[in-house]
Amino acid sequence: MQLHLTGSTNINAKRERVFQLLTDPNFIATTLPDAVEVAVLDRESLEAKLKVRVALISSSVKVLLRVADRVPPASARLLAEGSGSGSTLKISSTFSLEGDGTTKMSWVADAEISGLMAGLGSIVLRGFAEKKVSEIFAGITKGIEGASR
Repeated sequence: MQLHLTGSTNINAKRERVFQLLTDPNFIATTLPDAVEVAVLDRESLEAKLKVRVALISSSVKVLLRVADRVPPASARLLAEGSGSGSTLKISSTFSLEGDGTTKMSWVADAEISGLMAGLGSIVLRGFAEKKVSEIFAGITKGIEGASR
């Protein structure tokens, strides 16, 4: 099953600072919702165990996240691959940054989900994905604005 999500948000911080934090696995580790364990592997990647609950299915998913294609301070790509409880997922997301005092972050994410979770159907998964993405970006925005004071 394939999902395509897009969105944007404004962050009250300079673009260079937003880029620095969004490409730092140590910072990303602090913004992951439902993370049970997180280990930063190097300056480009981290591994996390996430507790996932979609409809009636609750499981743990082990995810490897990697920062790629950095173009400071304008854009980068985040790649995630994970598996758990009979499901696998691959996510490729790209963000772009514009502005000075307030930074507009626009993003596009493509996810490929297979296995048990894919069997839930696109309507259930889309709702879950949109909710999680909203939580992730709310956490990122709060974290960046707090770190930039």
